[in-house]
Amino acid sequence: MKKEIKKPVVQALGLSLEYYRQTMPDYVRRLEEQFQRFLAEIRPYADFCGSKKLCCTQKEVEDAVKEAEQKGANALLLMPLSYTASLMTIRPVIQSSLPVVVWNTQEARAITDNYSHDDLLMNHVAQGAQDLTNVLMRSEKPFGMESGHYRDRAALSKLAEWLNAARAVQFARQMRVGLLGNPFQDMGDFGVDETAMLCRWGPAVVRLSMSRLIQLIGKVDENLLEQKLDEDLKTFDVASDIPEDIHLLSLRLEEALRTLIREENLDAFSMNFRDLIADGRIPAIPFLGINKLLAEGLGYAGEGNVTIAAFMAQLRQLCGIANFTEIYTVDYERNLMVMTHMQECNPALARKDRKIRLVRKDFWAPGVKPYVGMHFTLEPGPVTLCNLTTDRRGDFYAIAAETEIMDMPPFKNFDIPHWVVKLREPVGDFLTKYGLAGGTHHLAAVPGKCASAVGKMASLQQWKHVVL
Repeated sequence: MKKEIKKPVVQALGLSLEYYRQTMPDYVRRLEEQFQRFLAEIRPYADFCGSKKLCCTQKEVEDAVKEAEQKGANALLLMPLSYTASLMTIRPVIQSSLPVVVWNTQEARAITDNYSHDDLLMNHVAQGAQDLTNVLMRSEKPFGMESGHYRDRAALSKLAEWLNAARAVQFARQMRVGLLGNPFQDMGDFGVDETAMLCRWGPAVVRLSMSRLIQLIGKVDENLLEQKLDEDLKTFDVASDIPEDIHLLSLRLEEALRTLIREENLDAFSMNFRDLIADGRIPAIPFLGINKLLAEGLGYAGEGNVTIAAFMAQLRQLCGIANFTEIYTVDYERNLMVMTHMQECNPALARKDRKIRLVRKDFWAPGVKPYVGMHFTLEPGPVTLCNLTTDRRGDFYAIAAETEIMDMPPFKNFDIPHWVVKLREPVGDFLTKYGLAGGTHHLAAVPGKCASAVGKMASLQQWKHVVL
């Protein structure tokens, strides 16, 4: 079920002036050759669609933008090659729904004592970029921008963040997030206007049928279950006290959930375990399947929180992999935070030096059968905690905090997935800042230092964002 994340697809528009083409045709030919050299350095980070020629008139820009929209590009990459007049470019760009990124670059790495008129001719980009970005700002068209030498790896990495952010923005506009049950009663921090969510951001909420899930539970192929059981025994460290019937029940629930998600073509999913229990027809909670689906790229959040479920799916597009979590107990002496939830955690992020352990879990609610759960902690290293919420006007805004996953074995007496964050500041200060920023109790997390990338994605969606 895992969906491959491909490189962003962009339509690159090299920009110059028709006046130059009329008066200095050989110069424009040199600019076109320069443009191809610039594109070659971007190819490791993005795929190009459509024609890759210089645009010197509004008609050429219009044609390039139309081609980008028809071919499903993720972004328009505007690249001034010389001075370029903004009003020649701006109308088709601002009328397009595609995200816009400006790459302000040049061929010369340095100015030497031998600087000549030809050096100026081949490297006078800054003014055109400034003309363009000024008018983009005044038009209220959101855009990203990066400046640097065309072979500078650090600058190209920042440009790649913008292009990945554009892909994530376009992904959200087609996203479907499934909701099984209703949002947890009185959990007000993740309440959301679903119409505003679709119109201002993109994800559409799909109400899932409990009855359909129950039908699917009864239709799972028995041979498939035996095959899946054998795969689990090979993949995981399976506790000896798990009866086969409990393991098969968890696998049955997993396969039914997979089918429901596939039928509804979902990118993200949330459920309220209380509604599954109250319904009375679902024998156990499908936590084993949820964790496996997280490893395959499904966005998720518990308790009916469609906002964080969709945000996690979008973060996967931005950063390659993502997780769902909450802050639980804190250590005020060592500035630590225990991160966990009922069971849900992405096993693709587990420590690589040990197998994930499958354990028998008895559920505390009466009438709910035991299930197979996972016991693991995460690979140590940098991690970015991410949150998405809305302000008093209902506008979305994002919060990000870069921190560290502690190097530790799993707690031996706490047999659910968990991990511990090591802060570089007093934990009380962090929690106060997070609370004052309005962060919700559900978070998404991505490995690495990704606050910059999250900020870029927020900017392209015209969200406010805070880095703690």
